[in-house]
Amino acid sequence: MGILHRVFSMTKAAANEVLDKIENPVMMLNHYLRDLDEEIAKVERSIAQQHAQTRFLQTKLGELHGQASYYDQKAEQAATAGREAETRTALEAKLLYLEQAEETARLHHIAEQAAIELTGRLESLKEEKVRLQGKRNELITRVRQAEGTSSSSQTNSPYGGSTAAQGFDRIEQKVMEWEAGRELAKGSYSVYSSGNGYEQQQEQRNARVDEELNRLLQKNSSN
Repeated sequence: MGILHRVFSMTKAAANEVLDKIENPVMMLNHYLRDLDEEIAKVERSIAQQHAQTRFLQTKLGELHGQASYYDQKAEQAATAGREAETRTALEAKLLYLEQAEETARLHHIAEQAAIELTGRLESLKEEKVRLQGKRNELITRVRQAEGTSSSSQTNSPYGGSTAAQGFDRIEQKVMEWEAGRELAKGSYSVYSSGNGYEQQQEQRNARVDEELNRLLQKNSSN
């Protein structure tokens, strides 16, 4: 992030020393505004990607439900014909598709929420840009006024290091909030699985297959 990255990597004392030497605090906000434009463009790209992902998952969800329905009918037909092995195979396929549909629905919800959060973040960034552009214009006016009424160097003027330091502290706090939000968002997408979890899922699936198979066989025998 240019000047922000370099200053943030310094110690507090070193950062303050650098800020004290800044002759024009407007330069700091110019750098920040350029970084902010890049961040806005990045968020806009992320929003477009999330919308594309949402549409893809919605289509996939419909396909998975269609497959589950197809194998449900196959199981019904096989059970009616007394083909127990074929019925079990169809039921297993049906449940696999339903499990995939459930996972896809979960990912679809996450993608929708991410798009909503990113949209809110984009609005916040744009508001921040407007505010900082106004602040920049104000600083330009103040610096010009100081230049016209004082013969002292800008380094020692009240519009030099101290104002820049205060502004930089606010900028640093905002960046830290964004970084924390980014890390939290990454955590939302983390998926962990283990061998024991897979075995447990398989056992649950087998139990559901047995339950469905018994239901279909009983239904067939009653007819």
